Amino acid sequence: MADIARKRNQRRDRLGRFSGAGTKIASTAKGARRATKVATKTGAKKVATGFGNSYLPGSFSRNLAVGQSGEFKGVKVGAEFKTPKGRGVVAKGTVGYHGKPNRRFDITPSLDVQQKKLTFTATPNLNRRAGAGTKLKR
Repeated sequence: MADIARKRNQRRDRLGRFSGAGTKIASTAKGARRATKVATKTGAKKVATGFGNSYLPGSFSRNLAVGQSGEFKGVKVGAEFKTPKGRGVVAKGTVGYHGKPNRRFDITPSLDVQQKKLTFTATPNLNRRAGAGTKLKR
């Protein structure tokens, strides 16, 4: 009987709380935060390393196209990646524009693969009427 009374008579602090309860919970939470931080760092490193090794060499140049597609002129860029399970993913992006029919200049992009240069040429627009957008002086 004395053992039971001793266990129930726990020490309390000056506010009447059980002493030591907060430190146990805080230390447990602190340990959990530390473990989470370490796991996050190692997981992030593994993901970054896996992503860096997933790019297929040469896929960027294979999926690069510059020129005209229909009425739009622009650049298409893409790359291929492999997943750990052996599957493949292609990520592509396209930037293009379609000018007004009566624009003054016709701008065409072109790519020099050997020099790795993207150039734009501006030529007078053949669809533009001679007097469009200009005032005649008398």
